[in-house]
Amino acid sequence: MFNVIWANKLYKISHRLIVYYTMSSILKFANGLKSMKKCLPYVQTLIISMIVATAVFVYDRKDALPMDLSEFQWKNRLLFLIAPDSNHPEFKKLQHDIARQPDEVKDRDLVIFEIFEQGESRINTATVDRQTADSFRDRFGIAKNEFTLILVGKDGGVKLKRKGYVSLATVFELIDSMPMRQNEMRQRKQ
Repeated sequence: MFNVIWANKLYKISHRLIVYYTMSSILKFANGLKSMKKCLPYVQTLIISMIVATAVFVYDRKDALPMDLSEFQWKNRLLFLIAPDSNHPEFKKLQHDIARQPDEVKDRDLVIFEIFEQGESRINTATVDRQTADSFRDRFGIAKNEFTLILVGKDGGVKLKRKGYVSLATVFELIDSMPMRQNEMRQRKQ
């Protein structure tokens, strides 16, 4: 949470500084036209300001997650259940299936993300703040009032993204067909 707050503050401050320096450079440039000798430093400042401004505006904010998912990479698979609220019927059905098969979930190294538009979102049993929940919805491009299941592999890649109900058996079959999972199963047999 501390990193999220500071990251957002830093973004706002840097954005304001870029706008300020760009505008001041334009004004200095206009004044500098009066004397061609003074023009060169202002042109340089203007060009640098425009390059930095372009970089900031091209940067896609939805890629900036307040939570670093890299902590899960190569250790866990992530199962995102994104719903309008915790009473959504497709969410409830999957939640019930997960609760009935905790050993299967654990065996596949799954971390369950329950992300809601309204109500308390969770990662496994830990509460997630509203900003983090919203950032996941934005990052994955989930429309409002929509249930979506997303499976992220241990390599960090999205393996499945589907609107509507997907059975847990289907998710397990997909995971079990992955080469990394097959290797894990062979190693556990030995």
